[in-house]
Amino acid sequence: MSDTFGIGRSIEPAQALPQQAWRVDNTMELRPDELLVDVKVVSVNLVSFNEIREEARDIDRLLCHRVLEIIQERGKFHNPVTNTGGSFYGVVAQMGSEYPNHYGLKVGDEVASLTSLTITPLRLERILAVDYDCAQLTVEGQAILFATSPVVKQSTDIPLQVALAAMDEAGVAICTNHIVERGQSVLVLGAGGRSGLLSGYGARDKLGSSGCLVGVVRNAAHRDIVERYGLYDEVLSLNATDVQRLCTQTDPAFTSRFDVVVNCINSVSTEVASLVAVKPRGTIYFATLGCDYKFAGLTAEGIGKQVSIIPYTGFMDGHAEYTLNLLRRYPQMQDAIQQEFAGSQWHRLDYQREARAEGCNETESVNTSGYIFRSSQSKAALRQALKVARYTSNVMIYGESGVGKEIIARVIHQNSDRKSFPMIKINCAAIPENLLESELFGYEKGSFTGASAKGKMGLWEAAQGGTLFLDEVGELPLSFQAKLLRAIQEKEIVRVGGINPIKVDVRIVAATNRDLAAMVKEGAFREDLYYRLNVYPITVLPLRQRRQDIAPLAEHFVERYNREFQLDKVLSRQALNFLENQPFRGNIRELQNLIQRLMIITDYQVIEIRDVLAALSYDKKEPAEQSLSGTRTLATSAQPESGTLKDMLSRHEESILRDCRQKCGSTRKMAKLLGISQPSVVRKLRQYGIGGDPKEG
Repeated sequence: MSDTFGIGRSIEPAQALPQQAWRVDNTMELRPDELLVDVKVVSVNLVSFNEIREEARDIDRLLCHRVLEIIQERGKFHNPVTNTGGSFYGVVAQMGSEYPNHYGLKVGDEVASLTSLTITPLRLERILAVDYDCAQLTVEGQAILFATSPVVKQSTDIPLQVALAAMDEAGVAICTNHIVERGQSVLVLGAGGRSGLLSGYGARDKLGSSGCLVGVVRNAAHRDIVERYGLYDEVLSLNATDVQRLCTQTDPAFTSRFDVVVNCINSVSTEVASLVAVKPRGTIYFATLGCDYKFAGLTAEGIGKQVSIIPYTGFMDGHAEYTLNLLRRYPQMQDAIQQEFAGSQWHRLDYQREARAEGCNETESVNTSGYIFRSSQSKAALRQALKVARYTSNVMIYGESGVGKEIIARVIHQNSDRKSFPMIKINCAAIPENLLESELFGYEKGSFTGASAKGKMGLWEAAQGGTLFLDEVGELPLSFQAKLLRAIQEKEIVRVGGINPIKVDVRIVAATNRDLAAMVKEGAFREDLYYRLNVYPITVLPLRQRRQDIAPLAEHFVERYNREFQLDKVLSRQALNFLENQPFRGNIRELQNLIQRLMIITDYQVIEIRDVLAALSYDKKEPAEQSLSGTRTLATSAQPESGTLKDMLSRHEESILRDCRQKCGSTRKMAKLLGISQPSVVRKLRQYGIGGDPKEG
């Protein structure tokens, strides 16, 4: 069956769409329905490029290192901080035998991909140059496009730099053109940016000489530049993020004036500007991913303004061809985009993929506030936590029980400006429903039977100035969620039995092991609360999906319990290798408990595989008579075993062999695990009548 959407390329998790996958297979072995392209230029999404540029401090080598690091971690260029990628230009190298070839391509054709790099398996061998002004990289590498991946042939009459820049935002021009009707008044927020220009020309193409087209820019200097394009009938200079000014100072040139508002500002906090400017029953189109159209919908409901909201649309049929034709029909549009690159200069270099390993040991354990890791997945989660720590945004941490969500929350708090103030943890699943309000918000004296005569401060108030960690937030009853939402929105609480609101400045970090989006659909979790909490999501993968972390975590717990129990034990390399292949459904918590058990039950300094097997057997429903072979014994009952020492040792040996056979499946693996020869394993299995004829593979 044809893998039209590239699902077979997803590695973590398997069988996911490539966009959703943390890591994809970027081996360049062509599958039947795929297209192989030699990549020449990568055009990086501006939000992603600016984030990487800031992290690299404009140092070429560090910027290239980070780009290649993301690709190595994920198999695609999918920035985990901004959740964006980009596009690329290249030359068709090979077609699979079942590739549908909807675009009439042939080997050697120059093409621009219209598919985001967040989906595209990509492998770069080297980065040859960086252009900071147009966010483009000259590279040597290859990419895989799927049967459904849209592409466009490169036009020789439009400069490559301009075409790639336009293609990165191509959907906004045709979408704006479809939304706008002749004779309407249209406002473009962020008129001086790339998407603002494309939206403006898309609107002008529909309006012609009718209606009114107005642009908004940040300041007077930008206004002077945009006015030179001759595109807009009027250009306004104002701060679209200044909500207080927009809502309190009525400006007839702006307020409720426009039939259509196109928001091209790639950041939150501009939704209110769109709502203020649009007419009742007008249309708002969010042309970037930076705006929260769901928040805009909730705000419109709150102020009683009926509007139609159209979210970002990345792809529309014919959008690339439409944008290229706009560039041809409006030469000044090309000039405007080129003006963006005026004075840009390629930084020539030759940064090879192999070079990234120099001075960058990815197997080195890092300990940040107890965050022990070695895997690239955990490194990415830590980077996200450190990135968001600098801001005040609410954070939602997703992950199974025991993966370390609280540690991520602690990293965020300890690296924020609030680190001098308390971090208060609230386990939402542990507080009875009838006590939730009084525990979180506190109560006034005499407010209910049994209340303290002095009243009590709630946990929310105790976190003043700091961080409030809402653990297991998915367990909150619906009846309380509305009160929680109000506390977050208004930044104030009212104690039980009180009437005076108390202003509380806290940063919310929440965590859950449940699928909140699914709970919203089922009506088990409030949608408005979900969007308030889910501003910046971080997912911590289960331990079985980041096995490289098991060994450093195990060694960390051994060191911890050596200090605590005044011991001097170590795990053998074979035992560590064995632990790395365990499922650990209980994640880090299960691993920690196992190590603590091993420290107690083993009699020798070096903990071997046989000790691990014996310790694991304790979790079985019938754990009796699980121990070590040889001279090591393990008491599993308060009563001594019956029979001679030889009988007891035989029973223990048989038990260990059965466990090992179940886990390994072959005598070769069993021999390696137990540290004996394969013939000895075969002989002992036959001696105890275990498993019939064992496999030798």
